[in-house]
Amino acid sequence: MKKILLVGVVAALLAGCVSEEQRLAQCEAKGVSRDACYIADQHRQATINAAAEKQALENAHDAVQHGQAAHVADPLREASFSANGIKATINNGFTQAIINGKKASVKRLNANFYEIKGAGYILSISLDADGVTDASWNKTHGRDHGILNVVQSSPKAF
Repeated sequence: MKKILLVGVVAALLAGCVSEEQRLAQCEAKGVSRDACYIADQHRQATINAAAEKQALENAHDAVQHGQAAHVADPLREASFSANGIKATINNGFTQAIINGKKASVKRLNANFYEIKGAGYILSISLDADGVTDASWNKTHGRDHGILNVVQSSPKAF
């Protein structure tokens, strides 16, 4: 029973397929010259190919954009930060951090911006392809805030 159903589905799908010769014959049957039918068929095929090429280029562009969005700007450095009573370190890959000797959580907001929370502080870190560009701090309670001094170094054991 399943084989009969499968054969029926395949036959139905193939029934819609028409060769170039069949398309030209149908066009000529309407009273149009063979040359005009051939040119129209070539134009139809070129239109289909152009649409497929355009879609392929869009798909490739989207894949590149997605790849760039997933890129971590500075995976090769460890960074240390300091300011009035704050000493913080973030590890290679920006996955673990310590603020004033206590473990802190790292939140990646996008490829160029991280937030580190812990020990009563929120540190905001901006990156570009060369590393950390800006860093600032805020108290989790209150309005105290400021700029952090940044020291980047080669990867170390964390």
